[in-house]
Amino acid sequence: MRHEPRSAHRLALAALALSLGAQAPVHAQSTTALRSGTGFAVSRATHIVTNAHVVNACKSLRVLSGVQQSSARVLAMDTEADLAVLQSSISISKTLAMRSQPALRLGESVIAFGFPLTGALSQGGNLTTGNVSALAGLQDDPRYLQMTAPVQPGNSGGPLLDGGGNLIGVITSKLDALAIAKRTGDVPQNVNFAIKAGVVETFLQAHKIPYDVAVTDAQLAVADVADVAKQASVRIECTPSGAAPTARPQAARAVPQQAEPPPPPDMARGTPVQSDAGRDQMLQQIELTAVRTPYPSTAPAMRELDIVNRSPASVLQVTVGWLERSDRGCPASRSAYHGAKDLYVSLKTGQSVTTMGEFSDQAKYFCILAAQFLGPDRGGDSPAQPSTSAQPPPEPTR
Repeated sequence: MRHEPRSAHRLALAALALSLGAQAPVHAQSTTALRSGTGFAVSRATHIVTNAHVVNACKSLRVLSGVQQSSARVLAMDTEADLAVLQSSISISKTLAMRSQPALRLGESVIAFGFPLTGALSQGGNLTTGNVSALAGLQDDPRYLQMTAPVQPGNSGGPLLDGGGNLIGVITSKLDALAIAKRTGDVPQNVNFAIKAGVVETFLQAHKIPYDVAVTDAQLAVADVADVAKQASVRIECTPSGAAPTARPQAARAVPQQAEPPPPPDMARGTPVQSDAGRDQMLQQIELTAVRTPYPSTAPAMRELDIVNRSPASVLQVTVGWLERSDRGCPASRSAYHGAKDLYVSLKTGQSVTTMGEFSDQAKYFCILAAQFLGPDRGGDSPAQPSTSAQPPPEPTR
């Protein structure tokens, strides 16, 4: 049934700090970074709903559906609610209706659709399934629901559907597994969030955007729901405002986007990958030997880092800092770095490991800034003797 918009106050939705973020394919010959995410049609007039963080501060927008592509413009956006609606001339054969009845229940099956990790995964879209694991978000925020369907960067703004193919939420965020593991010692799994359909309705009503509502009175096969989701969903590409050519040092050149991209050159050649001079001897024996970009089409960029522990103690965590450029070795001051990332490694004496982490696509050079050693004193960067009783935490899954 068609729901005609009515006047409503703007709903302020506190954005989660742990956003999925939008994705940025890196084209081999392009000097402009792109962000991309997912959106879906809610009206025959090609009104497309997505997350605000996918389309915010874009110089231009493009939507893609199969072989079709078209420019798009933002009709309304609420950065606090993390919602936006676009309009485009692209032809979309299906629209998604907001579920009105029955009320959402804990444990219901859900289906997520989107375009994650563009350039690495299928360009035709990806579907995952799960369940409603909570009817509220972080700190019991009633504007979100929690679900177990796996999501990745690029799923932002995509539809979360029920078993009848009706919309129950907009995928927006996931729990930062590494941050939680650092605080609790345990790695959370499949803790993902979506903005509830009722919040989306209020947003659309406030901006007089037409949409449909429907009652879920029958369950469809997952493959049938997938057909609906695929026909209604689009990939969104954003050219950020003020995007400028990125300096590319010779030893850290961009990797061409391919189905199976070759690894970039070993960044240990001519780049500052040794730990900071002046740190204690233990830290100097933790070496970063190589950095690779396995998925050159994502932002934040996923990087593989090879780390060797030559110290006499086991290492639980390393802190890696990054630079856009470097004329000499690793700076001694942390303020010289553009950013840093804590990575769990669970690395015993004499071992090497390849770990992964998300870094800005501007990160070109990497240095180890700190390490946390397993031993009687685990409360800082100070060296300690290896602890044979300490159990390494599980590897995070991203």
